[in-house]
Amino acid sequence: MSARPTIVGGFILGALALGVAAILLFGGMRFFATTTRAVVFFDESVAGLSVGAPVTFHGVQVGSVQSIAIRFSADTMTARVPVFLELDASRITWEDKQLNASGDYERLIKAGLRAQLAQQSIVTGLLRVDLDFRPDKPAVLVGAVPGVPEIPAVPSEFAELRDQITQLSLRELVVTAQRSLVSLERLTEHVDQALTPLAATAHRTADAAVKTLQTTNDAIRQVQGEASTSLRDLDALLVDARHQLNARGGELSRTLATAGAATRRAQALLDSLNALTEPNSPVRGDLEAAVRDLAASASSLRNFVKTVERNPNALLVGRGGGQ
Repeated sequence: MSARPTIVGGFILGALALGVAAILLFGGMRFFATTTRAVVFFDESVAGLSVGAPVTFHGVQVGSVQSIAIRFSADTMTARVPVFLELDASRITWEDKQLNASGDYERLIKAGLRAQLAQQSIVTGLLRVDLDFRPDKPAVLVGAVPGVPEIPAVPSEFAELRDQITQLSLRELVVTAQRSLVSLERLTEHVDQALTPLAATAHRTADAAVKTLQTTNDAIRQVQGEASTSLRDLDALLVDARHQLNARGGELSRTLATAGAATRRAQALLDSLNALTEPNSPVRGDLEAAVRDLAASASSLRNFVKTVERNPNALLVGRGGGQ
């Protein structure tokens, strides 16, 4: 009888030991881990996000999704989705301390910490919560969960793309596209109508160009033939001139020598004439005296002729008999 309580106690202790081991094994020591909570309010759909989904920062998993709920506003009748995050404080540390749930979140949010939905896999469509610094995005806080730090949410890339498409006026785009197609069709018809005579003109121009090229080729061939003939005649003339120069080289040399002698004699004559015409030359003085005497004789002769014309008897009796 006394052995039975001992056996029962051993089974109980064994069960407790197995339970503790299971917790340590399957819980990954999370029982002793230090975690902090945070909440993010998403306005967009969270389809694809589930409890246990990873929470990442720059690709590093720093926590997981703890719970997902939905909260309505009685005033605006709008719904928001609060997503509670469980963050591993050992993975988010400052250089000198670990993450603090009170003041450190405020510093991170002021620095631009934002939460955004992102895809885990394109194939599965599962989502995760991505944390990153986006100071260009405004920090919109709901403040509906006291005592739990709130991380501002920003629209996902898909939501931003959807908003951009929604802002587009599809009806105006369709009308503009239809007008563009009609204008393009009219332009095509106009181009076809304009190209028909243009093609005919281009064909005629091409034919005329071919004929012109043929005529030019014939003219070039004729000019080439005439040029060849002229070059042959010129070559023959040069050869004949060369032969004549070789044959009459002696005569040409003698002629050049005679011309040189005549040139020298003419130069000597010119030098003599220059000597006669110099102002201080004695020959020039004699020549000037002779010219003066000749002028005086001519004057006397002219007077005598005038006397004879007036008195022909002067030839018989002289000037005195006439008087």
